[in-house]
Amino acid sequence: MRRWVALMTLVAALGIGGCRQQATSVWFKGDLDAAVAAARQRNTLVMVEFFTDWCNWCRRLDTDTFRRAEVRRELEELVAVRFDAEKDGAQLATRFDIDSFPTLVFLDPDGNEVDRILGYLPPDKFLHRVQKIRTGDNFLACLRRLREDPGNHEAIEGSVEGLLERSDPMGAISRLEDFAAASGNTDPELCRHLMFAAQVDLHSRVYQRAAKLYLKGRTRSLEVPDTTGTRQLHELVVGGLPELPESEQAELLRRARFEDAGSLLTLIDAGSIPEGDLFEIAGFAFANGHFDLAADLYLRWYASQGDEATAGMLNDVAWRLYLSGTELDEATEIARRSYGMKAAPETADTLARLLYVSGSIDQAVDLEVRAAKQAGGARGESYLEVARRMEAGEKLGDSPSFSTYPGSRHGAL
Repeated sequence: MRRWVALMTLVAALGIGGCRQQATSVWFKGDLDAAVAAARQRNTLVMVEFFTDWCNWCRRLDTDTFRRAEVRRELEELVAVRFDAEKDGAQLATRFDIDSFPTLVFLDPDGNEVDRILGYLPPDKFLHRVQKIRTGDNFLACLRRLREDPGNHEAIEGSVEGLLERSDPMGAISRLEDFAAASGNTDPELCRHLMFAAQVDLHSRVYQRAAKLYLKGRTRSLEVPDTTGTRQLHELVVGGLPELPESEQAELLRRARFEDAGSLLTLIDAGSIPEGDLFEIAGFAFANGHFDLAADLYLRWYASQGDEATAGMLNDVAWRLYLSGTELDEATEIARRSYGMKAAPETADTLARLLYVSGSIDQAVDLEVRAAKQAGGARGESYLEVARRMEAGEKLGDSPSFSTYPGSRHGAL
């Protein structure tokens, strides 16, 4: 309790948490119809960003990518408008079938969608994608070229990427199979890379759907393709979940997810993964319980980045290693570097928790209090609660989301 009185007095000083900061000069003020009208007048494209307040990747896109001068210059060539998909943009999000964040939708001057970008991209990759879209090298153009030339390598890449961003992994897999036949499988590495991406997407979507049905306790059928990445779940669904206690049914689903993810991970040569793919593949391994492989890939990614890694990405890696309890010394080093680059509440919190589990309790508490003071509002209060638990020597209870998949529910399937 030596520090707790001081901690409690901080609560009163915490202000309301800040809203998502915006670099406003490149963002169009108005609704979508007005943005399309402005694009028509300028003969350019509309870029619509859908975000939410709770989306960390949305904040990363804002702070790491949209604030870069070269990115802002590119956005000025468009009519860029943004909407909170759970507030003022809720109806638009439904109209464009947005189910993950951030999602960027590109419209022509008539308001027709020509392409979209799903998720966070660092500045260089974002610029590359947007410049291709602006010059007409977009999803619709890729589909057209693929119809004209089923063996076109560039067209299949753009088509698969676009189909995945439109929540159609089975369509991507089908086109890849047609491409392999038409091209005589002359580029097996390209096919393997794209098929892995499509099957990972299918795996993720099917297991998300399985979890939702499980949590709702419904007997509704779930269609699961009998293919690599979903085969274990297919067999489980076809056979029917046995009459077991809820926790044992959940364990069957979790085990199937782990094994199906493993079948996908065996398709790649872990020792020869390109540096540019290490982060994403590590994320897939981590999300599906393959923590040792994820740690190995994350550390290889870290070693390959040099000075190019952003504070946000470093913080993500340190946090995931902390959650899985793997390579904690290296995780602490990465967290220190992240905090040194950006002394923000989230980087302070990650470093504080790693210091705590390594036994540096005083340093951990001090840093967590600093995070609370900087964050303010509800976030600040949550950090204060963590500091209190550290002071009391309690376990923090943090664990990867895979450990609780598919969650707990009431009722039977």
